[in-house]
Amino acid sequence: MSTYKFFSILAGVIFTLAFVPYIRAIVQKKTKPAKASWVIWASLDTITFAAMAVKGTINGQIASAIVCAWSVAILAMIFGTKGWTELDKACLAGALLGVGLWLAFNDAIFGIIVGQLVIFLGSIPTFRNAWRNPEHENKTAWFLYWLSCFPAVFAASKQMTFESLAQPINFFLIESVMVYLLFIRKPKNVCKSGE
Repeated sequence: MSTYKFFSILAGVIFTLAFVPYIRAIVQKKTKPAKASWVIWASLDTITFAAMAVKGTINGQIASAIVCAWSVAILAMIFGTKGWTELDKACLAGALLGVGLWLAFNDAIFGIIVGQLVIFLGSIPTFRNAWRNPEHENKTAWFLYWLSCFPAVFAASKQMTFESLAQPINFFLIESVMVYLLFIRKPKNVCKSGE
């Protein structure tokens, strides 16, 4: 087994393990996932996986993301924040537009670009949730998501192509924002939902 393949698998294992405390916290009602983010992430992870498969650049992190993100998306519908905000609706509309554009252009690289942009935009409801109610997010899970990005980026660096690096770098940016919001940022006043 090559070093790059080992790191790809390691990224997938760490990413999968991150979902264990997250799913447990959701079921125990300690974490309230943003529905819009998880529906967008699960959908676009699936599309990204398909586009990466066409380009032969699948890694362990994106393979794990499909199964795990769909699991959380389903749980978010049951246990997540209630209702749909205007921001949630705008992010979902953006995701649908992105998917439509990819289908219209029928290009895997375009699909990866659009998919990663929409995945980042789909993170906004979760960023907002973590900003307002950091206690609604599971710190252990987000730290492990972030940790999984290092071996994923290293594994993708073997090919050094846009299609191999876009997804792990985008995940790294998203997880870094969450690590900042949950571990580094010191909220002056924690807002309650609805404020």
